[in-house]
Amino acid sequence: MAREHSDLGSWIRRLREPDPSLSLKDALDAIDAEALDSAVGFAAEHCRRYIATAGEDDGWDGPRPILILYTTGRRSGQTRRNPLLFFDHDGHRFLVASNGGADADPLWLGNLVADSRVHVRVMAEVYEATARVANTPIRNVVWPALVEKYPMFADYQHRTSREIPLIELVPTSEQE
Repeated sequence: MAREHSDLGSWIRRLREPDPSLSLKDALDAIDAEALDSAVGFAAEHCRRYIATAGEDDGWDGPRPILILYTTGRRSGQTRRNPLLFFDHDGHRFLVASNGGADADPLWLGNLVADSRVHVRVMAEVYEATARVANTPIRNVVWPALVEKYPMFADYQHRTSREIPLIELVPTSEQE
């Protein structure tokens, strides 16, 4: 079973084969039935509510906007999903791998570094993307704008010795 999940894009295409009219969202709904949520209880509940209501009622009182990131587990090969804050800047979408300022990267970051092909759900919209760690020049431009809007990330950066990575999500439709 794990092999079926190791290539999320192929799995979605295979789910759509019997019914080519099946939308990407409908195919992803089938994946949601088996996807593994974060071990953090509130994050798992947040995902379930977000998906059930297309993001309208997710039970989250924290900063917004939120998306659901689907990655492939680097060891299990299973689909993982995480609710994450995103930040749009100059037409590009970014995630912040802050882990609340902990010294360790969040687990989802290790998964997308191992396999950069991801799926993203923003409200009812679903799309395929490539996730890439922003290089230093990009981070140096985006980070100040991020901190201006979400000052908590400056506090998180001060708590840790690691540089908090920014992850750019590049929709497959925009790639050559």
